[in-house]
Amino acid sequence: MKLENLEAEVLALPKDSQAALLARLLEHLGKSGEIDQEVASIWAEEAELRDQEMDSGKLSGISMEDGYPTA
Repeated sequence: MKLENLEAEVLALPKDSQAALLARLLEHLGKSGEIDQEVASIWAEEAELRDQEMDSGKLSGISMEDGYPTA
């Protein structure tokens, strides 16, 4: 599977599933010794907080097309 296809599938998931996946990926990377567990935990908490803020309307997202300039 190409990375672009995987990314599209992940972005199609509900936000809470995306946050859960992010937490799992960070945990997995942390086990390999590449990422500090404390940092991974902080990022997972931040992702969950942002997800809750988006759900409540306190925060709005930017579409991928609007958020990334093309070269």
